[in-house]
Amino acid sequence: MNPKYPHLFSPGSIGPVTLRNRTVMAAMGMSQSDNGFVNTAVLNHYAERAKGGVGAIIVEVTCVDTPLGLNTKGMLVIDDDKYIPGMARLASVIHEGGAKAFLQISHTGRGARRAIIGAQPVGPSPVAMPYSFMMGLANETPRQLTIPEIHEIEEKYAQAALRAKKAGFDGVEIHSVGYYLGQQFLSSTANIRTDEYGGSRKNRIRFHLNIVKRIRELCGDDFALIVKLSVVEQGKDGGISIPDGIYYSKKLQQAGVDAIEVLAGKWSEESGKNEKPESAYPDCMAVPLCQVVKAGIFLTTGRPKTIPLIGGGRAQDPVKAEAALAKGKCDFIFIGHALLAQPDLVKLIEEGREDEVRPCIGCGHCINQQLQHGGRAICSANAVLARGDNDYTITPAPVKKKVAVIGAGVAGVEAARIAALRGHTVDIYDSSDEVGGMINLADKPPFKEHFTLLRPYLERQLELKGVTVHLGKALTKEDVLALGADAVVCATGSKPVSLKIDGAERAVFAKDVLAGAATGKTAVVIGGGSTGCETAELLGKQGKAVTLVEVTDTLAGNTGKTARTILMGHLKGFGVKILTEHKALRITDSAVICADKAGREITLPAETVVMAIGERPDASLYEQLKDELPEVYNIGDSNGGGILPAAVYEGYTVGNKI
Repeated sequence: MNPKYPHLFSPGSIGPVTLRNRTVMAAMGMSQSDNGFVNTAVLNHYAERAKGGVGAIIVEVTCVDTPLGLNTKGMLVIDDDKYIPGMARLASVIHEGGAKAFLQISHTGRGARRAIIGAQPVGPSPVAMPYSFMMGLANETPRQLTIPEIHEIEEKYAQAALRAKKAGFDGVEIHSVGYYLGQQFLSSTANIRTDEYGGSRKNRIRFHLNIVKRIRELCGDDFALIVKLSVVEQGKDGGISIPDGIYYSKKLQQAGVDAIEVLAGKWSEESGKNEKPESAYPDCMAVPLCQVVKAGIFLTTGRPKTIPLIGGGRAQDPVKAEAALAKGKCDFIFIGHALLAQPDLVKLIEEGREDEVRPCIGCGHCINQQLQHGGRAICSANAVLARGDNDYTITPAPVKKKVAVIGAGVAGVEAARIAALRGHTVDIYDSSDEVGGMINLADKPPFKEHFTLLRPYLERQLELKGVTVHLGKALTKEDVLALGADAVVCATGSKPVSLKIDGAERAVFAKDVLAGAATGKTAVVIGGGSTGCETAELLGKQGKAVTLVEVTDTLAGNTGKTARTILMGHLKGFGVKILTEHKALRITDSAVICADKAGREITLPAETVVMAIGERPDASLYEQLKDELPEVYNIGDSNGGGILPAAVYEGYTVGNKI
């Protein structure tokens, strides 16, 4: 045990279940099942994290009522006995890794989409789901559940718990956060019923208490029961107040629930300039809510709480997690996305190898890919996540080679890391004076500070894997041929594109602005992709008068909807003027001349003009080398670019090919 974290690595109990330490892997939807059944990808995903040292694993959201309760096509299901054999294998591999196994059970309610369930969604009341930061869209008005239907769903939760017990799980977690049915019953805005299930707090918690009682009847007291609870719902018209959340927590404690995972829910139609995306979330952000619950139970009952509270929220920093436990702010720490990025995070911390941890940068691709694009969750740091069968095996190279990687961005470093791990001798080269490539600009817009965590990780991995790093010189074809490498990986990035219009030479590129180039008091940003929007955001935050010009009707179209909504709120909050469906015609010494879709011209005063219309792959070195050497690869932005997870995946794949 790491002596720096005695509380984090002390055993703890959740009801009848004793964990080897105080860490709990939070349930995170991966959407990688086969029609609801556990498959090899699911088994490998959780086996890797169990081996990685976490105390307990709460398996991702699992549907108790198909099809109405589904939220994605790849969601796990537990509404029939036919799913028990697969769930038994899943519980077994988690136990083999030394972790305790819990299954999160849920119904999506009004958060379901007709395209997935083939019918109108259902909910406590006929109130449509408003904008959800997680789903990224509003939803159709649900059909109100009848009381007999509610009773049926309560029984389905209980039967799902019984199946989990038969499969060998140590307990279940009732999901009552986010856009799921549990939270919908608790929310005064989602639940406007006037019968026994609505109106008062006492009635709104009835759904949960009935489920808890029935699970106890079916599963007994030797089976742990956790509730993942929104103790506050922040929305335009409220929903769950802090007093509501304290009341619900108290009632769950009285009902014999073994632990509460404490979180907040959120609904919003728009974001303000101070709203933070996940890339700027504070560490252990949900821990203060545990303190609220703890104090609230004491104030309303006159006695200290007896129910363990699981707190977290970006809890990958062991120093802060240890402090939260040591000060009694919470009893267990839940860890989410950090365990997607680094499956053996807990083990590395326990062994004192914190500097080897691959950080979660809060990019949100894991959420966007599965909830908004209908695919599996992916990760910008972890190339294996949800790819194929989630096989983390690295096979030693049968023939050891001398490998040269040209370009030390994320794709190049990943290729170098994997190639070295497989036994090759690897040198990496970059014309810049630092490792990281475009990631060194990605942290420059506001609220993206977690991106700064990636470069130290990349540098440390190169050091640990014995990769020789050469910086500050651009290599020519002749330079590369002179290296005598058996295999060459080109990861030479991209170059910004400029419009072919009069005065274009007066503009500066967005990447130069992000790097710190001086700008005037008035600026026009041409190009409304993610880079253009983030550059306008930065300038607006600096107090500049900014106009953003985009030729299409869409801004930041390649940005996840959660982050995009927050970004749009920032642009509005910082006073950025937005002109979509406008085309830049020419640039003068003091202005940009644009035209709307009807051809009407408009003059935009500008001391600074920023060009942000995209990047062109710089594959020139690859083109010169591909016929000169037997083994040459082109990856990352020089191979067409794309989102960060794609670059990391390309590097990982090539590193395994060499």
